Amino acid sequence: MRKSNFSKLCWFLSSGILISSGILHIHGIFFSSDLHPAPERIAEQLKTTSIQMDQTGNFWNLWIGFNAMFGAGLVFMGSLLLYLTRFHFNFLSKKHYISILYVCTLSFFVWIGQKYMIDDFTLVMIALLALYAIGFVLPVVTKIKPDENL
Repeated sequence: MRKSNFSKLCWFLSSGILISSGILHIHGIFFSSDLHPAPERIAEQLKTTSIQMDQTGNFWNLWIGFNAMFGAGLVFMGSLLLYLTRFHFNFLSKKHYISILYVCTLSFFVWIGQKYMIDDFTLVMIALLALYAIGFVLPVVTKIKPDENL
């Protein structure tokens, strides 16, 4: 397998995992109780507790809204990466600004995961970061010119 194809494969896998994670996140907040507090009484307390900034913003609605937006953001990141990898691989390979943003964002997700989230989230973000970074670094280090026909 050519190294440029391997880079492309890494980015395709990253985009698929991002999209899947986002869909699972949206499912977990709207269509199951996976992302709801385990004791039901906690959910009830969140529904009646407001934030200091605005008394109309209760924690439950903010929890639902944040998780829905986070899931949508993961789907967006994955979809954008999928599109750019499929139709503009040469651009993505040569213009490092977008790749650096992805690496920084995924690195931040890993840090947030280690500090505040569950282990499964952190492991998925580490895998995403590794896949994306390999796909990004490989052509740069080996000075591979992406195929025009990919």
